[in-house]
Amino acid sequence: MIRFRVALCAAILGAALATRAEAQQSDVIRGRVTGPDSLPLQNVVVTATSIAGNVNRTARTDKNGRYTITFPGADGDYMLSVAALGYAVKRFEVKRVADEDFLVADARLQRVNTVLDAVEVKGQRDKPRRNDVAPDISGTEKTIATSEVPANLLGDLAAMAATLPGVQQATNEDGSNGFSVLGLGADQNNATLNGMAFGGSNLPRDAAVSTSLVTSPYDVSRGGFSGAQLSLRTRPGSNFISRTNSLNFDSPAMQWTDVAARSLGQEYTNASLGGLLSGPLVYDKTFYNVSYQLGRRMNDFQTLLSADPLGLKASGVSTFARDTLLGVMAQQGIPSIPGRFRDERVGDNGLIFGSVDLTSPTATSGRAVNLTFNGGWGKQSPAGGSTTEVPAYGGDRTNWRFGVQGRHSNYFGVGILTETSIGVSASKNYGTPYLDLPAGRVRVNSTFDDGTTGVQLLSIGGNPAMNTSLTATTTQPSRQRSRAATPPTLPNPWTTTFWSRS
Repeated sequence: MIRFRVALCAAILGAALATRAEAQQSDVIRGRVTGPDSLPLQNVVVTATSIAGNVNRTARTDKNGRYTITFPGADGDYMLSVAALGYAVKRFEVKRVADEDFLVADARLQRVNTVLDAVEVKGQRDKPRRNDVAPDISGTEKTIATSEVPANLLGDLAAMAATLPGVQQATNEDGSNGFSVLGLGADQNNATLNGMAFGGSNLPRDAAVSTSLVTSPYDVSRGGFSGAQLSLRTRPGSNFISRTNSLNFDSPAMQWTDVAARSLGQEYTNASLGGLLSGPLVYDKTFYNVSYQLGRRMNDFQTLLSADPLGLKASGVSTFARDTLLGVMAQQGIPSIPGRFRDERVGDNGLIFGSVDLTSPTATSGRAVNLTFNGGWGKQSPAGGSTTEVPAYGGDRTNWRFGVQGRHSNYFGVGILTETSIGVSASKNYGTPYLDLPAGRVRVNSTFDDGTTGVQLLSIGGNPAMNTSLTATTTQPSRQRSRAATPPTLPNPWTTTFWSRS
């Protein structure tokens, strides 16, 4: 009787261990990878993916072309991918159909045909149109079509350049919009207006200019950049009187955001009014072309004091940590609110761009005088500001720029065309902090109601970085002289003679 009980217990224990071993069984996938000549391939990447769990495991073949992949959990159904350099990738399914100890998955790879057939391309050369401005002979100069730019981004030079293939939007060191070409930073680009340096990044969206981008110009005199050069040219005046107006308006009601974004003040109101005025001052002699743009953008000014619990949590700060910090600041006499506090951030901006053309009525003299002016102004109050800063940490920031260019061209009877230009520009960017105090940084550890934690750096006191001013003034002269290949003669009413400059 005792022997029978011992045998029964041993049988039950053995069955339990067998069941446990079967439940913890692991799939072992083994195989051999060979090439089209049946020789083993070394260092082939074999990836097995479980179909039920989408778990990936990877192995490489040895010098004998063999590999082993182990899968704990025993899904029993896998998708294998076999890849090697110079061979076509092979994919197939491996599935356990019985109690196999190993899943065998051999593969034979086929070489990829790397020899390309000769391709002959034929095309017809387009005839140049005499009335168009000839692009750079290198072929890398591309014209920017304003129709490809969204209405709210018209006038933004970086957004206009980004419509071309191979150009990506980037950010300048000062945080303004820029673009990247050939993987270089936005500071490696250059912008010119009528062949002279242009320091602005925006134009009125109704400005009458032609824009092109060149990366590798044939003309070695076009320097000052290693990425790309954005070339702006004012359009010539005409006897046609033109008046245009445009209005761009954005409202929070037309924006979709989630609750956290609304708590952080991401919704905004933006209104921008622009226009263009052009026509003759004196018919056939003097023309004007002036464009302008005025705008204002407003959104909630969310700070450490005004943010709700959801906005604070999105920034990694709890209400308890905020209240504790504000209590310590009050004990130490550190102000958190400036004398003039507003709950909205307001950004005002204005742009103006124009030109006056004075041409000679004599067709053979080629004498012309052009005056181009441009300006911009912007102010943000308060500047900066986030849910990790107290309102007193902010300030106002103002920037303005102005530039004027004069250009004179004349043709002499000996076949010489001269163009003399001079440009003067000035700009200033300055900030005014709310408090004349040192800055303070406090690292706080927050624990939220759901058990999560966060560590954040909070800014208090004044903002010395806001109390900066940058002023720049530039003067640029230029003189070019070209000689015609063949001096032209006076054209009669029925014929037109063309000549080229070199």
